[in-house]
Amino acid sequence: MTSIVEDKRDPLMMGDETSSSAMKLRTEYLSSGVNHISMGIDWSTDGIVCYAASTGVLLYDPQLHAVTGSSIKHHTKRVTCVRWVHPTPTGGCIIVSGGADGKAVLWTVSQKRIEGLHVLNPLSVLDHGDSVNLVDATLLKVKEKEMILVVTASTDVISTWLICLESGKYEHLHSSAPPGNVFPLSLRLFEVSGAKFPVIAFGGHDSRIHILAARELGVYHSVCRLSGHEDWVTSLAVMKEDEGRLLLASGSKDATVRLWKLSKLQDINEPQEEQDASNRELKLKSITFEIPSLCEDISMCALLDTILSGHEGLVSEVCWARPSLHGDKLQATYKLLTCSKMQDRSIIIWEPNGDTTSSMWLEVARLGEVGGNMEGYYSCQFSSDGSQVLGCSYQGGLHLWELQDGAWEPCVVAGGHFNQVADIAWDLSGRYLLSVSKDQTTRLHAGWKTKSEVIWHEVGRPQVHGYDLACITTLGKYKFASGAEEKVIRAFTAPANFICNFGKICGFEVEDDIAKCEVGEGAAVPSLGLSNKAVTIADLQDVHQVQEEGRDEVQAYFKPLSLSVPPTEDQLMQNTLWPEVSKLYGHGNDIFTVAASSDGSILASACRATNNIDAAIILWNTTTWSKLDTLAKHRLTVTQLAFSPDDQYLLSVSRDRTWAVFMRAENNKGVTYRLLQSSTKKEDIHSRVIWSCAWLPDSIHFVTASRDKTVVVWGLVDSVWCKKAVLNENDEVTAVAVTKVLTSHCILIATGLLGGDIHLRRYYPDDSAFSLEVMKVFHKHHDVISSFG
Repeated sequence: MTSIVEDKRDPLMMGDETSSSAMKLRTEYLSSGVNHISMGIDWSTDGIVCYAASTGVLLYDPQLHAVTGSSIKHHTKRVTCVRWVHPTPTGGCIIVSGGADGKAVLWTVSQKRIEGLHVLNPLSVLDHGDSVNLVDATLLKVKEKEMILVVTASTDVISTWLICLESGKYEHLHSSAPPGNVFPLSLRLFEVSGAKFPVIAFGGHDSRIHILAARELGVYHSVCRLSGHEDWVTSLAVMKEDEGRLLLASGSKDATVRLWKLSKLQDINEPQEEQDASNRELKLKSITFEIPSLCEDISMCALLDTILSGHEGLVSEVCWARPSLHGDKLQATYKLLTCSKMQDRSIIIWEPNGDTTSSMWLEVARLGEVGGNMEGYYSCQFSSDGSQVLGCSYQGGLHLWELQDGAWEPCVVAGGHFNQVADIAWDLSGRYLLSVSKDQTTRLHAGWKTKSEVIWHEVGRPQVHGYDLACITTLGKYKFASGAEEKVIRAFTAPANFICNFGKICGFEVEDDIAKCEVGEGAAVPSLGLSNKAVTIADLQDVHQVQEEGRDEVQAYFKPLSLSVPPTEDQLMQNTLWPEVSKLYGHGNDIFTVAASSDGSILASACRATNNIDAAIILWNTTTWSKLDTLAKHRLTVTQLAFSPDDQYLLSVSRDRTWAVFMRAENNKGVTYRLLQSSTKKEDIHSRVIWSCAWLPDSIHFVTASRDKTVVVWGLVDSVWCKKAVLNENDEVTAVAVTKVLTSHCILIATGLLGGDIHLRRYYPDDSAFSLEVMKVFHKHHDVISSFG
């Protein structure tokens, strides 16, 4: 299994089945967090969730507990909103997304999987010109053809588009400034029975809800303004009631949710107000307005039905459960879901008191976390039957609850990093994968053994730091060291409670490992601290005694868990930390790269550097945590370090465009390494920074990869490292990895490129030549690849 990671996305592990004639790839695991935006997730009626992940869109199946689809690379900046197109077209599911790159993309979902994933292919790309902050779309019949009407909004323009489903061709219908030059903060398209075209509702920074209607396709004008909120209107959701009436829910920065009833006037001749409806405001009174129809215009009435107050701050999203239909009658209770990203950190489920005509709504459940000082939920969604709730938190994590025997219970849900992944490292026995990210967390991914299959999942979060993490390496069984944008290297060891749960989740025998564990049951971070402190059984007993005696409140400690399934997001954040066993001081700048010998006994590290002194490599003894030696050779930052498989050599590559090989030796402190050979800028083939390196399994060949688009294989001949082969790529090479093909006498070399492409080639050491065949990974990354594992 080869693991592939890049800056914007989480680990993508690909199992490869290779033979002498063919090579197959399959995506084993794809992990990513959600962009923390209020329109970042959407749950379709067929049970599939789409969510925004950096510059892409992913599909997640809660029943399979896995990401099942991925968009190809198209957005060049972060995706700002995603929506399923409703109703579903006959040709299949359609997703629309907006991005900070000024584009709205309509995606079709492939029926067949490629490399194990469904593919989201762009049907149409709409160039809005400015960042697309809001987007919504609906299906229309135009001249008996299925067309999709798309509405996009930036800070000062609302645009409408019409896309043909068959050809993907689009027509820009109209663009205009929002009424009153309001900044749109929320937007919804909805159908009014008998209306000529769909209606738009948008909430603005003026605290009002604006309703727009069209006499001509795509050309919208204001027909009504609903006032009542005292601050920004941040979210809207529309539900069609049993008798054709509409329920409009609006969430606001004023911490309230308002429900509005929109219904047709039964008697069109009833007295009307003298003022123009488009200029009137609604303050606890009804208002009428006209919606264009094919025949006579439809007179509508808007009435504030109720105000829901339960959140302490900005309501980031509101969502209706879709009641099931039996004929024309609804068979389920209305449910409203609201969430707040302020410090109440809660998702609230509301239901009417009695039948659906009641204006009295009750809070029937409150989900989320209690206490803390972090922001809450940016987005929330109901499943199609209202039995599950999905939320997205500030850290990009997904939270899933299911209604079981009248109680909402947390469930296993996918997740991942929400910022650039900087580095990865495999456990020495291949049982788990560690990843570090600029989201300041270290995450542990492993195979969850269910009754029928093994599903890769995040099962631990050993480190939650205060600095962006940059590099990681494993030091042995349940041990690793990581470096961040600080001058300290931190080493960690797994506690007993994690090892026990890891064994039960992944199906490993861990009794001996638990018996050897000497760091306690778990770990906790003290107030105003950055170090994970070990929590022992004695500590847990002391905390329990203090709580029983009712003394002053104590600091929240680690709580032992007994898990047979992967932990939830809340459990990952608080109860899967590993104790920090050592800090290593010696570097003068931020740590850039670390590497360990095959047995984990020696750690090599390097930091950012602009001179010879800072560019030195430091060797550490991981038994005594003492410095072994300092290796000085490079003049600029060492970009990567790699020990040979037999630990006889240490390879380093640098921004100064050179590489160096150090050979194992002895000194008064024990094992060290001495410079054996190095390249020079004038003699070396590489003309730009060397980003990556890797050893071949024989320990006498290594590979270097450079920004100059070349990959060079070097071999040991008569005690001198010489060039063996040169490979020219079509883009800057930022990462390289090597593995042996078991069924043939060749080496598989993977190169990661600046644009996110991954190329796989065979290399034949006996002939010092690359094969002409190049295999390109279809599901490439959306940004620069930073590391292979």
